[in-house]
Amino acid sequence: MIRRIRSRSVVLTAALTGVLLALAGYVIQGTVHTTRATEQQSHALIVDSLFAEARIAIAMQEVNLRHYQVEPSVAVEQRFAQVALTANDTLARIVAVDAGQARADALRLRAEQLAYQALAERLLALISDSDPAHVQLDRLEVTPAFYTLQDDVDEVARAYHDAAQLQVAALRRTQVRMLAGTSVGFGVGLTLVGMILRLVLSYQRRLVEQATESRHLALHDPLTGLPNRTLFGQRLRAALDGVAAGGHQVALMVIDLNGFKAVNDTMGHHAGDLVLLESGRRLAAGVGPDGVVARLGGDEFAVLLPRVSGVAAATELAERLVGSLRRDFLLDEGPAAISGSLGIALGPLHGAGDELFRHADAAMYRAKGAGGGVAVYDAARDAETPDRMQLFADLRALLDSGDPDGELQLYYQPQVRLGDGSVASVEALVRWAHPGRGLLMPATFLPVAESRGLEVRLTDHLLGLAVRQAARWRAAGRAYRVAVNVSPGCLIDAGFVGRVLRTLAGAGLPPQLLCLELTETSIMADPDRAVRALHEIRQRGVTVSVDDFGTGFSSLAQLRRVPADELKIDRTFVRDLTPGTPDEVMVRSAVDLGHNLGLALVAEGVEDVAALPRLRAMACEYAQGYALSRPVPADRLPQACRDAELVVAAALGLPALSP
Repeated sequence: MIRRIRSRSVVLTAALTGVLLALAGYVIQGTVHTTRATEQQSHALIVDSLFAEARIAIAMQEVNLRHYQVEPSVAVEQRFAQVALTANDTLARIVAVDAGQARADALRLRAEQLAYQALAERLLALISDSDPAHVQLDRLEVTPAFYTLQDDVDEVARAYHDAAQLQVAALRRTQVRMLAGTSVGFGVGLTLVGMILRLVLSYQRRLVEQATESRHLALHDPLTGLPNRTLFGQRLRAALDGVAAGGHQVALMVIDLNGFKAVNDTMGHHAGDLVLLESGRRLAAGVGPDGVVARLGGDEFAVLLPRVSGVAAATELAERLVGSLRRDFLLDEGPAAISGSLGIALGPLHGAGDELFRHADAAMYRAKGAGGGVAVYDAARDAETPDRMQLFADLRALLDSGDPDGELQLYYQPQVRLGDGSVASVEALVRWAHPGRGLLMPATFLPVAESRGLEVRLTDHLLGLAVRQAARWRAAGRAYRVAVNVSPGCLIDAGFVGRVLRTLAGAGLPPQLLCLELTETSIMADPDRAVRALHEIRQRGVTVSVDDFGTGFSSLAQLRRVPADELKIDRTFVRDLTPGTPDEVMVRSAVDLGHNLGLALVAEGVEDVAALPRLRAMACEYAQGYALSRPVPADRLPQACRDAELVVAAALGLPALSP
């Protein structure tokens, strides 16, 4: 648009320049022509005037001559001589001022006038002498000569009078043409000036609009139209500046969309953009006119509440916002489901400026690690140390690179069937061979991954390792079912089930040889969505196991809804199975509950072989723990399984299985 205005302005300016130059040339030419016409008119008028004066003088000669005939006197004779001189001088002046036809006519008339004057002077002399011959002279020569002279003077005077009038008319026409041409030129010029002025004003207006638009784009997200991080930071600083005077608090919320990547991957970027747009609208509608909603980038949003009464009010609103994100997004491509992880930090209670942002961000990652929902910043739980931040950076870089050196390693622990003492399943447990810190256990880095949003990527990576290893064992004749722990965020990720199935298909592993282990916490983060995902994956043949059973508070209320195949009794209840102890009662109750629900039972954390007969007596199907085998690398698993089978056979008095 700006370029088009500039080009049009250049064309109009060039046209205006051409018009002005043409007008200037026209004015100069017209001025020269008018000057010449004026000079010609002036000359014609002078000649006309002189001829008219000569005509009058000649006429006065005749008048004075006739007067002298009636009343001869010296005075009359002098007047005659005077007008004769005037006529002669006038004709002589014409000869002097003109070099053309007027000069010739003046010379001719002067000759006639002199001839007439000579005849008149003879007549005057005859009258003075009282000579009667004057009558004959007057009749035969003087009078005819006068009339001839008079006619010639009249003719010439009329001709030059007409010529003078023509010059006057020509000058008037020239002046009219000059006026019309100049008016047209000025009119065209003014029109072009107006057009240029309009273009300039349009250009200036467009520049102002462009500057306003550029400023808007610099401070707003181009997709959603919401404030971006820069503008949000300005609003946050302004809100914090007003806290001291008002005595209120400022709430900062950071929101991350769970499952958004799956929408992009499965439904396309257009669908992802629509989800972002609608998410922004829902958040803006939820906070109302007093709040500020911003898109920080990707699938991350922020909410600013300039005035809140405290944590309870902020949390109540945050719960409503997260609830609004759980509603399905109805798109042309089909329904899309996501959820939100929201972290809250209050200013100045939890800091100000960038510090408040970091604290809200840390709370959001804690909420995300718990499977979504709302979390308020807690310094004891969310404080980041340089060591944790570096560990997070190392893990993120490792996942970004695809772990080419195999730093993330899976160790496998056998699960022994207590009925016949055989190993049918193994659990995959991750270790990190960190190049600078040595071999790291899961408790060191899994909380970092879960608190900073890497748990889904990490689970996908480890799932791929476990499935491919299980496929290699199957190809070698050892069809172990491999159990992989699933992080809470995976079940609310809309693309997780699809990725699991693609991983199985890519490795050529039957779904029955994969078991997904999940905790009660991961189910409780979003029960409806988690249950739907588990139903879908279980229908494809993948086994589902509920890990750490008995440690959650809502397990009995939700367990009947979970499409699981087995329960894993937490190690805290397996350590002491002495008859009559609370642990023994809990384990027996869990086994009975699981059987009533049609589930198999796995006792984990068996550290004493004496517990094996008791577990078998309770009808617990499987056991795993250090008493049977520690987790070992994949290449040592066949021997570890053999050793575990021997331990169980000895403890339960079963016959040893063939190698």
